[in-house]
Amino acid sequence: MKYLFICAGLLAFTSCNSQQSDGKKLAEQIQAVQTALRPGTFPTTEGGWTMTAKVNGKDWAATSLYPPEETSRIVGYYKDAYIGFPYDRRDMVTGKKITFEEGHVADMFIEDGIGTYIGRKGEMEVTKVNDKWAEGKFYFTAVNRNSGKTVEVTNGFFRISLSGK
Repeated sequence: MKYLFICAGLLAFTSCNSQQSDGKKLAEQIQAVQTALRPGTFPTTEGGWTMTAKVNGKDWAATSLYPPEETSRIVGYYKDAYIGFPYDRRDMVTGKKITFEEGHVADMFIEDGIGTYIGRKGEMEVTKVNDKWAEGKFYFTAVNRNSGKTVEVTNGFFRISLSGK
């Protein structure tokens, strides 16, 4: 609810003269608000912090990520929804594959009325590493323990800073 009031306030300050540039400004303002509501995260940017995937075939893109050194997980947020999976700096080696299984799971929360899902079937692969960034791809099938409902996460991609910035 707080988010809606903030967004409504931001909409009131945009003008109609230059809709395209105003739309970009509004998107930046909304992203700043989302980041402010989740302290400690970094906003996603083109060429910077990134997490995207398809959730049950629909595009999903994080607007912010937690620094993995602080949480031992790679976690991307979009509003209240998130996708997360294990992180260990020693695993950030090009070609390294991490299998999601019991004790080493992916997890997610989506706004579907059910909530949290745990992924024990899937994989993350590190595809590129340099002194500043690590990139990879991921996929998993997640299950809600209470309902038994499953969610398929495919075509996942992440880019995280190795410098914590």
